[in-house]
Amino acid sequence: MSHELAAIVLAAAGALLVIVGLLFFLRPRWLLGWLKGMAVFGLMLLGAYVLVIAVNISGYQSLEGMQTVATISTQREDDQLWRVTLEPRDDSPFVETLRGDQWQVDARIIRFSGPLRWIGIAPGYRLERLGGRYTSLEQERSQPRSVVGLGDVTWPDLWALDREFNMPFIEGIYGNATFMPMRDGALFDVRLSTSGLVAVPVNQQAREAVQEWDQ
Repeated sequence: MSHELAAIVLAAAGALLVIVGLLFFLRPRWLLGWLKGMAVFGLMLLGAYVLVIAVNISGYQSLEGMQTVATISTQREDDQLWRVTLEPRDDSPFVETLRGDQWQVDARIIRFSGPLRWIGIAPGYRLERLGGRYTSLEQERSQPRSVVGLGDVTWPDLWALDREFNMPFIEGIYGNATFMPMRDGALFDVRLSTSGLVAVPVNQQAREAVQEWDQ
């Protein structure tokens, strides 16, 4: 904000405060009624916001430290066609067919600050989507993409609102695991902290796939 604009804004705010002060002396009853009405309206808005937070928290899993939130296994069905099973820690497994050479899982992370943090609400997460990708840039541009949603979106979506409007007392973070290679019989752990997702190979097939991919 420029000095000129800041001066105008501050002058307007100062004038408004002076007028409000004068009204208090001229019509105290009217002003006190208005202040009470504004206080009640503010409490209603605060209550509605707390309700929105409560509704959104119910759709997130509690997150404390680094923890394994899911396992992913891949089975070859055809050339660049894979049967991928994602097993969340506390939910039913998702079985999907993905195209490509690599997979990736995304999650939403929501952290709390201020009074919500003081009362001990832990950060939360929700697995967002599972997708496939081709290693060939030409195929990635021309071939159909495989992206599967892993959960329903709660309305109003507090995470999305924070990303757009920077809502008070919460912080919406987008986490995604690095693309991992597909391999017949491979098994991966998906681990999550408040800073993001990490995919860790669990069995020999997964470790070999990662080693070959890194070379």
